[in-house]
Amino acid sequence: MLFSKDEKDGFWDIEKLLPKKKSTLSPFSTKEKTVEHIIDGDVSENNGSGKLTLFDFREQKEEVRSVMQSGLIKKVMIKRFVDKYDFYGNFRKAALIYYDFKTPKSDFVPFYSYQPQYSQLNSEQKNFYFYWRDCVRRGKYIKTDYSYLYLYVYEILNLPEKTPANEGVKILAALWREYRRQLPNIDANMSLWLQDYCFIYGIPCPMSEIGDFVFEAIGGAEFKEFYLSDIEKMGKDGISAVLACLSDYDWRRGKYAGGENKNVYTEHLLSAMGGIVSMLWKSGKIFAESKETAILTRSAFRNSLCTHSVKCRLEIEYIPLSGAVGLRAGITAALRYTENKLRALLGVKSRLLVKDIPAEYANIIDKYFDEYFKKAEAERKRAEMPEYERLYDAIEDKLSFEGADEIERASWGTTARLVEDIEEDTDAVSAKREDSPALNELPDMAEKETAQTDEDADTYTLTDEEIRFVDAVFRSDTSLINGMAAVIGKPVSFVADRVNEAFSDGFGDVIIECIDDEYRIIEDYYEDIDKWLSKTLK
Repeated sequence: MLFSKDEKDGFWDIEKLLPKKKSTLSPFSTKEKTVEHIIDGDVSENNGSGKLTLFDFREQKEEVRSVMQSGLIKKVMIKRFVDKYDFYGNFRKAALIYYDFKTPKSDFVPFYSYQPQYSQLNSEQKNFYFYWRDCVRRGKYIKTDYSYLYLYVYEILNLPEKTPANEGVKILAALWREYRRQLPNIDANMSLWLQDYCFIYGIPCPMSEIGDFVFEAIGGAEFKEFYLSDIEKMGKDGISAVLACLSDYDWRRGKYAGGENKNVYTEHLLSAMGGIVSMLWKSGKIFAESKETAILTRSAFRNSLCTHSVKCRLEIEYIPLSGAVGLRAGITAALRYTENKLRALLGVKSRLLVKDIPAEYANIIDKYFDEYFKKAEAERKRAEMPEYERLYDAIEDKLSFEGADEIERASWGTTARLVEDIEEDTDAVSAKREDSPALNELPDMAEKETAQTDEDADTYTLTDEEIRFVDAVFRSDTSLINGMAAVIGKPVSFVADRVNEAFSDGFGDVIIECIDDEYRIIEDYYEDIDKWLSKTLK
């Protein structure tokens, strides 16, 4: 039997051989229909007001919008795409319906969902959510769960026509600030979503809203350059963010940085370091190690429930700071140098070890602290001054003839009393010396003190070789350390123990520590040993 070509091809069409099935609903409708879709207007025209344009979904095409930035962020490209299916269209419809819902006071009910939506809430959870949201809108941040917080965030992200961008950024920042202690895992998501929200609507980093915790938050931020995008306008909060991003030393965890010294540290350390950051920013040196820009491309609001209204892709051109190794080392050294200045002002004896601080940085810090050291020295001298000498300080009252007359009368009265006291004291002393002639034989105490001052520093029973061993450790010179141990004829560890034992008896504590097989002077005694060596190695 012969078959035509079409019949031969049809032989392999299995669908024709199967029985007809009843039609079922497709999970996604492909029928062309008109859908309201929201897309941002030009940021330069609405200035972040959140005004949007509505148009026919069928006519939508890819949109590309460029937003120029400043500082480290050079340009942001915003690309919108058209998907065949809108997975979260029902969420947007429900969010519009529930936007103004309120419920009476409700008790907290736990709720967990990886991608929270209204349809997942039971009646009790729904009542609590609307009560909690109303409290937050009134500035009252009661206990909640991650999923409740994220559900409200999704409302802000997906309903820009209900919440203008300049208000939305404040709400997002407030949620982050108020709940990051109770819900610590929100830092990663909130730092990301707040960045994308600002990029899309052309809003600068809201440092005034997040400045009180940005130092901590920036550590876990995926894209740190956003928080440093315009340092000059951020004040001390910006300085704090720079130090978090570009240093290996967390000054807030310093031994003396907390308690009663906290305000002093915060004020002076950030002010002194601010001079360095400002110099680097204005001169462009902060960008010196990042001569080429980098491009970061990612979907906006990753890990969130994102509808067609906000779905887009970001292409961010920026100056990266993560690879600025030399800059990082310099700022770390400057931080430690600044803390040493603060410790000196506070009367703290121990000092941090500072290596390779750029001279330009040290000069800026020295200049800042000069005035404070002069005042501290003046106050110290006044405190050591005998009480009677303080009476000779100039008074702050305004001069007048009446006041002059009063001063003169008072001075004559004082003179009369002094003359009487002197005569009485002279008689008493003469009588006592006659009764106790041994008092005349006491040595001159001033001469004795001078003699003691001129004595050499205590060697703590160490030999000359052992003293030079301490000098080698102080210099962190491994070859010299081994050489001195060889001269002494003992292992390095034995000599170090001998030195520590001697200092423990005479100085009051050990001075050498061994970390990773490297011997070094304990940091708190670095300055003491420096002075001791300068006296003993003459």
